[in-house]
Amino acid sequence: MTGHLTLDTVRETMEGLGTAEQVNKFRIRIRTTPERIPRALLIAQSILKCDHLITISAVDNGTTFELLYHLTGPHRSVLSFTIELPRDKPEVHTVSDILPPAGIYERQIHDLLGIGFAGHPDLKRIILNEDWPADEFPMRKDWKPDPKTFYGGIRKEVV
Repeated sequence: MTGHLTLDTVRETMEGLGTAEQVNKFRIRIRTTPERIPRALLIAQSILKCDHLITISAVDNGTTFELLYHLTGPHRSVLSFTIELPRDKPEVHTVSDILPPAGIYERQIHDLLGIGFAGHPDLKRIILNEDWPADEFPMRKDWKPDPKTFYGGIRKEVV
């Protein structure tokens, strides 16, 4: 595949898996569902030659969480797959079996936002301290630190 991916090519390839839109000359966003993301990523790898995971990012929209999977390939186009997760049960199946580098991004997102990745081989902490409270996620918009809780670092004596 030579040259950048076109919106028509991506739309045709992802038919039935989501909607595609041109974000800029080199980026196409595909909105899909949590159930369809593994298949969409497999097709992006095999047919669209997206052989490099750039990153997985997450956004707290206040009412939902959005995950964005950014891929590229020799064509130098960036495909961004987006899915929304409900706030009350933010979970999606891991894609680390399809894209092994995804595992580290999923651990970071789990650590900071509390999004679950079903089937992930090891969702242990990677950023926060091991003794960080299990039900507190500092990147959530509604998170407020409890003044009575020690979150790590240097203890400061209150006088």
